[in-house]
Amino acid sequence: MSRDGFEYPDAAGYPDGMGFLDEGTAEELAEGAGSAEYVTPSADAADDLRIVDDAAVGRYRALIGDREVGVIRYSQSGTHTVLHSTYVDPELRGFGIATAFIVHVLDERRDRGEALVVECPVIRRFLTSHSDYADIVVR
Repeated sequence: MSRDGFEYPDAAGYPDGMGFLDEGTAEELAEGAGSAEYVTPSADAADDLRIVDDAAVGRYRALIGDREVGVIRYSQSGTHTVLHSTYVDPELRGFGIATAFIVHVLDERRDRGEALVVECPVIRRFLTSHSDYADIVVR
């Protein structure tokens, strides 16, 4: 929150503390930071990041130990998987967790032979600098 009491939205359009990326992480993605091969968080991140597909509720959950630190919501629509939103705990942003999380989900869906509809602005932004996923994204 700024000193005038107004909470400015981050690059994804969400206010800090409620959004999906802080401005610094969004800028790194826009500049092409990271790569499709990057499937583990940076050395600064916790080394026990686990990603679990909770298909019953349409959520991928990112866990460090027993703590949920991120969520990617999705649903099935005919033959497509729709990626709705991404969230990473604001305290843990900037450590590569969101990048590792997104790459894991995209790779897993590709391995299943699924086509994706991406509604999530964070994942869309990631895809602008990772064209190697263009083959699985239908819109």
